[in-house]
Amino acid sequence: MRINPEFRRNVWVQFTWTRLLAAPLLTVIACYAFLLVNNHDYRLLQKVAEFVGGSVIVGLWGTRRAADSLAEEVSGGTWESQRMSGLGAWQMTWGKLIGSASFVWYCATIAFLVVLWSSNRIEALGGIGRPPLQVAFDFYVGGLVAQAAAFSIALLLLRKAAQYRRLTITLAQTCGFLVYFLFVRGDFSEQLSVRFRASGLPSNETFWSGGSPELDLARGFAIGVTCLWSIIAAYRLMRTELQYRSLPWVWTLFLVFVLVLGISASPAENAYGWLAIPFLVFVLLTYLSFFADNRDPVRYRWALLALRDRNWFEMISAIPWWIISYVFAAVSAVAIAWSLADVVGVESMREPTPAVRMFIMAVGHPSASLALVMLFMLRDLLVLLWLSCSPWRSKADVAGIIYLALAYWPLAAILWISGLPHLLPVVAPIATGNIGTDFVPIGIELAFALFLFYARWREITKLKRR
Repeated sequence: MRINPEFRRNVWVQFTWTRLLAAPLLTVIACYAFLLVNNHDYRLLQKVAEFVGGSVIVGLWGTRRAADSLAEEVSGGTWESQRMSGLGAWQMTWGKLIGSASFVWYCATIAFLVVLWSSNRIEALGGIGRPPLQVAFDFYVGGLVAQAAAFSIALLLLRKAAQYRRLTITLAQTCGFLVYFLFVRGDFSEQLSVRFRASGLPSNETFWSGGSPELDLARGFAIGVTCLWSIIAAYRLMRTELQYRSLPWVWTLFLVFVLVLGISASPAENAYGWLAIPFLVFVLLTYLSFFADNRDPVRYRWALLALRDRNWFEMISAIPWWIISYVFAAVSAVAIAWSLADVVGVESMREPTPAVRMFIMAVGHPSASLALVMLFMLRDLLVLLWLSCSPWRSKADVAGIIYLALAYWPLAAILWISGLPHLLPVVAPIATGNIGTDFVPIGIELAFALFLFYARWREITKLKRR
């Protein structure tokens, strides 16, 4: 059987006879000392082993190894030669993702065995131990979620950084650990399970073993789907890094999944309530995918040339993800506004519901506020593109984050505190009911941002007509 050479190389690097023998030996010594100090408290040993194996080994150490696997190649000068090797994107992805953290999985398995042994001792003494299937699922599937997320963030940072620094590796590790904390250790998946139960779906079915529930299907589904999307994200980003040309159908499918999940998990009974959460997620994904994009003007120019030549495959494959997210957000905004038009008195209601006020930022005119949200997003994207095409392109992300922070929070807060809410449409997408006050300022800002970007675009591309 032919083994993935990248995986085999990582395994040989990670495993030595010293490590193989030291890990279980030190674990046995530590457990024996712990039981002596704590008067053979097996329940406490079980909790400590689960915490160390899950949060420390899989969550912290595993995400660090996944994020650092690329940094080692870049700093060692071997990444470019690996990119030109005969390995495909999938071989490179799982070879690095699993192989770089192979010793982490070895240590996590030892911790899992400690949890099983302590649970058996607890049950032998008449107590109830931890369900083994639940612990194994949290360790292995939850750990793979976190490590795949950290690996994906590291791939994104690799596209944007000339060389890896400790800060970028720590950022990727932190993102992976947050995913693990929210979906495995946190209550996000538990809340999703409760929501599905309330909706009447058969999510409260469980696997049974020994008379105790082993695994909640709704929680397992949430973690499993997150794991699947994390692995797909790592694979697609690796394809991009290896310069494969492909259509953005996976990103589009992910946005459709967000839409379906948001509608299914929403407790609302109307269309605008169902679409409120997906709309906000699409807005957030638009900004996140924009900052994650390399924003190469040459690639954008290729897309325009492909459009002019009617080369549809090249044109679609070069479409940035943030444009697709913006289209989904715009369609959701139109659908919400259309559903609100059928509700009598929504435009004049004095006390809108908290969901309407929070999710579509509508004090009294939600449809106009939705239109302002899309116009403000378009203005921000044009300004950020202008920054990306400027001579200080390497600092465009930092400059863009500072711009977004200054454009919304301080000025809007000053106007609100000063008692000038009628001027809020100048700096924030909140409609006041006056069409001129609401749309004229953003129209001027949008035209100015378009002029800046177009001038810069003409300067750097020199695009001429045939």
